[in-house]
Amino acid sequence: MVNAAEAKEIIVQSVVESPSEECTLAESAGRVLADDVIAPGDIPPFDNSSMDGYAVRADDIRSASLDSPVTLELTGEIAAGDPPSGELRPGFAARIMTGAPVPPGADAVAEQELAEAIDSIVRILSAANPGRNIRRRGEDIRRGGRALEKGTRLTPARVGILASLGIQNVKVHRRPRVALITTGNEVVDVGRNPGPGQIRNSNAFTLEGLIRESGADPVNLGIVPDSTAELAARIRMALLHDAVITSGGVSVGKYDLVLDVLKSEGVEIRFWKANIKPGMPMAFGIWKSEKRNPVPVFALPGNPVSSMVTFRQFVRPGLEKLCGVRAQPSLRIKAVLGEDIPKRDGKRHFVRGIARNDEHGIIVMTTGSQSSGVLTSMAEANCLIVLPEDARDGKKGDSVEIELL
Repeated sequence: MVNAAEAKEIIVQSVVESPSEECTLAESAGRVLADDVIAPGDIPPFDNSSMDGYAVRADDIRSASLDSPVTLELTGEIAAGDPPSGELRPGFAARIMTGAPVPPGADAVAEQELAEAIDSIVRILSAANPGRNIRRRGEDIRRGGRALEKGTRLTPARVGILASLGIQNVKVHRRPRVALITTGNEVVDVGRNPGPGQIRNSNAFTLEGLIRESGADPVNLGIVPDSTAELAARIRMALLHDAVITSGGVSVGKYDLVLDVLKSEGVEIRFWKANIKPGMPMAFGIWKSEKRNPVPVFALPGNPVSSMVTFRQFVRPGLEKLCGVRAQPSLRIKAVLGEDIPKRDGKRHFVRGIARNDEHGIIVMTTGSQSSGVLTSMAEANCLIVLPEDARDGKKGDSVEIELL
């Protein structure tokens, strides 16, 4: 058995990033950069006004106030999209719109709310320091600088950065295809009415959603009964993909066949059992081939909550590494327990919780029953309360770490 930190480290060190490919800007959202993006130009490309007002020389309005306005002569108007105008001379001002280029000679923009235009003059009612209301060329991104780093997932804002730089095609990591197998005689497809002792296959759908959230593409290979021959055939099919996830059949019961079948198909098991609750009976291994990158194999417990918790703690970091994502820790913050939580073992507990703000800070309560078969406890949770291996009973009022979902 390994602890949670060791398990995660083994997985991340074992996984190899997927190859790169090129995609269009329109297809890039959610993908992961395979190379640094070096800016071909400055953003913004010219000094421009951050609001509607009047382009001025700061020295000209140094003494301006509501009681003693400074009067300047208007030279015209500059709209967004206009080419740069001629130099602004001392004693003059130019009407300027948000986003319009600031004329040479001007070093501030007086807000229109602090000015009064009368025919061909404008009265400025407030002084302004140089740079006021001006967005400087290159203040966002400098030409030749690294605009985005390799391993960055392309959020909508980052796609916008690429667009502002005029980049139409981008080098990204290929989206991994993750084979998903559900095991067990008791599991039936969602479209069937379960017979006595049977349950519908909820795990396939929770795991498919989690795989997509991780940036990979799920390939559902269906349900396999508790048969060594059928499971081996499906595992061989799964190993043709970039990663494999199985659900169920990984404990120590008579019909828990997954671990032995994986070994028989050449999967090198790197660990079995993680010192956590829920989700202890999970395994991780690697299948190697001379012609392909190693294929990571995650054997998860069948209980729905155990399956989701082990995915978040171990599978997701592995799939993100496969997708090329730069390693980053889970977001955890401090909260105050709003109730007692019993804990008497040496495992790391991940307790489903609901965190809320009140006048004293962040308070967290459990979602009720922490049985690994109660999927509603996960559906209602907005965080996991993390109780370390060496912690014992959590008491109301204790400070704890929570991992946001």
